[in-house]
Amino acid sequence: MHLFKEDLPPTLAGVLEIVRQEGFEQGFKEGFKQGFEQGRKQIITGLIETGADDEWIAKVSKLSITKIKEIRKELK
Repeated sequence: MHLFKEDLPPTLAGVLEIVRQEGFEQGFKEGFKQGFEQGRKQIITGLIETGADDEWIAKVSKLSITKIKEIRKELK
């Protein structure tokens, strides 16, 4: 049995729309966050590959030295 939004009582349809919108917003935020982190990691990887110093990368990226070293280790 297939239910369509139009076939549901207005209150249930309204609740479903709210849940759908909240799911969309949460998915958008998570996707944006993941994309931002991937982009930042790509930039840091590029800096490492050009020979930039870990301390300098940490300073400009606002990441810890430990995180920079982890990324450097992943490249090997």
